[in-house]
Amino acid sequence: MENNDIVIIELDRPRELKLTNRVLKRFLAKTGIRMKNFDEAVDVYENMVLLIFYMLQADDPTLTEDKVDLLLDKIPITEIITKCAAAIAAGFGETEKQKEQDPGKENPTEP
Repeated sequence: MENNDIVIIELDRPRELKLTNRVLKRFLAKTGIRMKNFDEAVDVYENMVLLIFYMLQADDPTLTEDKVDLLLDKIPITEIITKCAAAIAAGFGETEKQKEQDPGKENPTEP
């Protein structure tokens, strides 16, 4: 599964988190956040959960924000944060192997 850009999160069933162009565009448009402020914006929990909502909804259009909140309530917050960070890193092309080779690089959007 190396270089896989999908992160699986166990909710009511295994669900996919994948940061795609469409997801990113919807998130930025909804929040009014500029790409250069993306890293700081997803450090705000409400924004992170909204990004997760868009990633989950891309795979299952029947999901609403309320349904996603109920699903996320069933897992530890640390898991939510970890899975979102992994999906963001994967979406920007940063694999776990690259992070191990360059541990000083914290922001996946920075060159």
